[in-house]
Formats: sequence, structure tokens, C-alpha cells
Amino acid sequence: MKFRNQRKSKLRMRTQKKSILSKVVGEELIRFKEYHPVERFSRNLRTLLIEFLMYEGAIEASYLQDLLYDLQGLFDLLEVIQSENETKENLDA
Repeated sequence: MKFRNQRKSKLRMRTQKKSILSKVVGEELIRFKEYHPVERFSRNLRTLLIEFLMYEGAIEASYLQDLLYDLQGLFDLLEVIQSENETKENLDA
């Protein structure tokens, strides 16, 4: 009985996860991932940010704290996408 409840709970979680993104957003993420390699994009974005902070900006600027927080979230997302890509490639090989 406990096993069935766990299965149902996991199934509900998967269903909920699938419905988070609309079909259009999902398709656009896939298209973005295909045309902009995640590893390269992430590396270039980090380099851009570091160079900006080194040569132009200072962390004291008030908007930079929010920018860094938002970019960290984007980097986390990119790492998950890259990890998923690598897992898929390993399964396909």
C-alpha cells in the first residue's frame, strides 16, 4: 500500500512538473538550446560579466547586486540544461 501511494505521489509530481511550462515556452527553450550551445553561452556570459566588473563596473553599484543574483539563477538553469544534454548524449551513445 505504501509503495502505491509513493508511485501515485511521484506520478502527480511529474504531471505537475510537465505543466509548469507552456508548449510555446518549451519549444522556444529547445530551439534556444539547439542554436546556442549551453556550455559556450554560459562561459561567454560569465566572461562578459567578469570583464565588465573588472574594467567598467564596481560591485558597489546598486543594480549590480540584483544583476548578479539574477545571473546566478540563469547560470544555475544553464548548468541543469547542460547536465541534461550530457546525460542524453551518454544515453544515445
